[in-house]
Amino acid sequence: MTGLIGRWAIFVQPGSAPGPMQFNTALCFVLAGIALAALVSGRARPTVSIFGALICLIGVLTIIEYLFHSDLHIDSLLSHQNAVGGVSHAGRMAPISAGCFALAGAALILLGRQVAPRTGPAAIGTLASIIISVNLAALLGYALGLPGTYGWTQFMRVPVYSALGFCLLGAALLVIAWKLDLPWDEEVPRWLPVPLTLAVITGSMVLYIALEGKQERDIVQTVRADADGTKTQIDVRMDARFRYFARMAMGWQISGPPSQAAWEADAASIVRDVPDVEALQWIDASHHVHWTTSLTGGGTLGSAALDEARLSAVTEAETQLQPVITRIVDIPGGGGPGFIIYAPITIKGQPYGCIAGIFKAQTCLERYLPPDVADGEAITVSEDGQAFFSRDADQPPARPSWAVQEKIKLRGATWDLRMWPAPALAARLDSPLPLVVLCAGLAGGLLLGAVSFYAKRASSQATETARANAALRAALDTVKTLEGLLPICCSCKRVRDESGYWAQLDTYLRRHTKAAVSHGYCPECAAKFYEDCGIDIPENIKLDLEARNFE
Repeated sequence: MTGLIGRWAIFVQPGSAPGPMQFNTALCFVLAGIALAALVSGRARPTVSIFGALICLIGVLTIIEYLFHSDLHIDSLLSHQNAVGGVSHAGRMAPISAGCFALAGAALILLGRQVAPRTGPAAIGTLASIIISVNLAALLGYALGLPGTYGWTQFMRVPVYSALGFCLLGAALLVIAWKLDLPWDEEVPRWLPVPLTLAVITGSMVLYIALEGKQERDIVQTVRADADGTKTQIDVRMDARFRYFARMAMGWQISGPPSQAAWEADAASIVRDVPDVEALQWIDASHHVHWTTSLTGGGTLGSAALDEARLSAVTEAETQLQPVITRIVDIPGGGGPGFIIYAPITIKGQPYGCIAGIFKAQTCLERYLPPDVADGEAITVSEDGQAFFSRDADQPPARPSWAVQEKIKLRGATWDLRMWPAPALAARLDSPLPLVVLCAGLAGGLLLGAVSFYAKRASSQATETARANAALRAALDTVKTLEGLLPICCSCKRVRDESGYWAQLDTYLRRHTKAAVSHGYCPECAAKFYEDCGIDIPENIKLDLEARNFE
């Protein structure tokens, strides 16, 4: 922030660091640091919530600006004259930074409100884990050259030092959440499997998007390089044809118009030597077809008038005094779509018509683009959306983004070249690595979550077992106090405990065991009681006396 206000570039973008830090990014980091300091001090918890809400608001509003292509005037609100340029929007933080600040702000709000002991720490830990995983993936992208991990386009990327700051901020939030939900007798919180799983899955998805984007860029670059080569091939061949007919016209200008026999001989020789020419014509000064020599070598005389498309090309050639190509026209005699090159003739400064070369588009371009040119690529050449040449273009591109378009600008016409990988080439270029990384990450995240969950449950069970064993040992120690020699009064039957106190036998048993004591008479005492009272002894007591089931 000081660097932006004082215009010290070394603080904003040190050295050759990729991407500048924006003012709002620095501001949110400062607010987060103040909130953490207030939280650690144990005072001013409302401050934590207020700063967290402000950070979350800035992040959410920035995301809204990106989603709806709007400007809420928050990007340079506090530093209008110091907004960093060179990005898609001056002063606006990257979308990844905005999302991370929204999550961090929500976590600080929960901390400031003294979250519920069961769900609060788990939510904070989950948010912190997502922040850490996204920015660790960004740092990995910087190390491996994967721009898709730290930005969506060239002008919307999180700087490397911002990614480091987010990793530290996420780690701080994770430690605080860990401490909030850590019982005195446990080492790890119970909710730990959830953020671990989400962190691995989030990181895998970021890497998948980055690898997929890199692969797509590589494929498009390959296709674009082939398209540039194909365009150059067509440009060179067409330029050679322009120059060829220009030399023919120059010969007429020097030696004058040939006789019919000489024209037919020269035209037949040209048709044989230049196999992509279907026919030659001489258009006289009145813009009528005067002579025609076809591929078969036959010559004809005629006086056919030109249609509008051909007449327009002839007029343009005579005006520019250089060969001009027509737009795509129908070749006479059912030859299909093709084009005509008109080379103007002037004799003694007067227009003497044009030499016309007629070409069938499919046949001509097949010769210009043999199989070794852009091998494996599907090619179409069109004009105004109507394709007049195609090669291996039976199937559309596997992905629309793989198709590359180029403009071929000729004298008098513009062709659209469209290329994409044919199925065989697409299968070779489309690597399964991004999908493998995604599947491995998802499986690894779920496996890590399951392992940590069962490990935590096993640890909890071990803790419970230890507690039960401790209680059992304490009970056994209590029971063992009755196994020694107990001093009992031979008269009143009181028992002396370890402190020297004489207690009734039933009281001693209640204190040292969990047994409940009730009162009654043994057969001998019951008989004596009945005799003392002058009452006949009941039969059941007499039976017990005879059985002697007492000592």
